[in-house]
This record gives sequence, structure tokens and C-alpha cells, in this order.
Amino acid sequence: MTHRNATDAVSVLTADHESVRRLFSEFEELVAAHAGDAARRALAELICNTLTAHAAAEEELLYPAARDALEDDFRIDQAEGEHEDMRTLIRQVRSLGAADGRHDALVAMLASVVAAHVRQEESDLFPRLEFTSLDLDRLGEQLVRRRTEALLLLAKAGG
Repeated sequence: MTHRNATDAVSVLTADHESVRRLFSEFEELVAAHAGDAARRALAELICNTLTAHAAAEEELLYPAARDALEDDFRIDQAEGEHEDMRTLIRQVRSLGAADGRHDALVAMLASVVAAHVRQEESDLFPRLEFTSLDLDRLGEQLVRRRTEALLLLAKAGG
């Protein structure tokens, strides 16, 4: 295993994944505690924004670089398809108020889709990237910058 910096692409994306895991866990706790609609809705929106920004960075930077470095269109196509599934669920979550009985179930579905996607990336894609000629430190910096830009755009757009 190669030595990684905290800002290399694999470390940045793995930290993002852990952050999303924590957000989903917090959401589950809110549901279990019968928290109010506003709290669940706010956390669901944070989850959706975090995933949207993360996906934008992966799709615009990571996947094209990985496709070139690994010459593995199938795995990248699969990951992009999983992102499309996530986007569909995100649109559905955003279209419902937290008082709607489907809201929490859709967030749980989104958590499941994201968990499967994360497992695939962390067990297959990321380890393979470490043995390529990609400049993972530079890519990590670009990913952080793009994710931040996406989050700012989402904040300006109000969602």
C-alpha cells in the first residue's frame, strides 16, 4: 500500500464517504427519536447537498481520470449509473415534505444506494487508483475545490 496524504484524492473521497455515513446515521437517530419534521427535513437537505457536491466532483474529475488511468469503462459506467440512481432519489426526497410518510423511507433508500456505491469505490476503485500514474495529491486538491464550488452554488440556489 502506498503512503497517502490527507489531501490526496483517495483520502479526500474516503473522508467524504465517512461524513455522509455520519449524516445518514444522524438522520436515523432523528427518525428513531421521532424528531420534528423541520429537523429531519433540514438534515435530509444537508445530505442531498453533500451528495450532490460530492457526485459533481467525482463525475467531473475523478471518473474521467480513472477511466483514462485504469482503462476500465465498465466500472466507471457502473459508478456513473449509481450516481444517476442517487440523483433520482435526491429529487424525490426534495420534492416531499418531511411530514409525507414517504420522505423518511426515501432517505433510507438513498442511504442504502449510497452505502453500496461507497463499498464498491472503497473496495475496488480506490485501491486500484493508488497503483496508477495519476497525481492523486493534485487530483485531491481539485476535488476539494470542485466540491466546495458545488456546495456554494447549491447554497446560493437555496437547495
